[in-house]
Amino acid sequence: MEAISFPNRRYTPEEYFKELEKSEHKLEYVDGGIRMMAGGSPAHNRLIKNAFRKMDANPNNCEIFLSDSAVSIPSRNSYFFPDLSAVCDPNTEKEEAGIEKLLNPCLIVEVLSESTGETDRAEKFNAYRQLDSFKEYILIDSRKLLVDTYYRESNELWHIRSYFKEDQLVEIRTLGVQIAVGDFYEGVVFGEDSEKTKEE
Repeated sequence: MEAISFPNRRYTPEEYFKELEKSEHKLEYVDGGIRMMAGGSPAHNRLIKNAFRKMDANPNNCEIFLSDSAVSIPSRNSYFFPDLSAVCDPNTEKEEAGIEKLLNPCLIVEVLSESTGETDRAEKFNAYRQLDSFKEYILIDSRKLLVDTYYRESNELWHIRSYFKEDQLVEIRTLGVQIAVGDFYEGVVFGEDSEKTKEE
């Protein structure tokens, strides 16, 4: 899949949605700029499938969404497509028209790759934190055995834990479950394939 770059100018949300509608690739919108998302390696895709299967089996009255659903960050004028997200409010808030755009996710999961790792840890985490509903962030590394979790106790206080052994149980407070690290990485072969594209 060949990477596509967009001119360095500000786009309106309406222009972005038009580009997204006609694009064969997934595009993100970051404060007026458009960028193509990196394609997933087999390890990346399997991690998403494993995480969704385990989380959706124990949703704790939450609705689990795959990466076709965007998360809207109005204060940052941005739209991101996390690998997984969960809404735990009885009323799922969405922007109208076009793609599904969530406004109140409680939990977001990103699978890290070589080209997206720093963006997921810094830029996206900072943006997601602007949402009052956002309480928990889980980062699963596709390059090695590592799961990092962040849980918000208050606006100023986040609890951070790292898991790097197959038999460790990852606590997902939003869902009220524990999932073994090995269950996330079931069938994953590190270095199986390089990413299809690089994020611009």
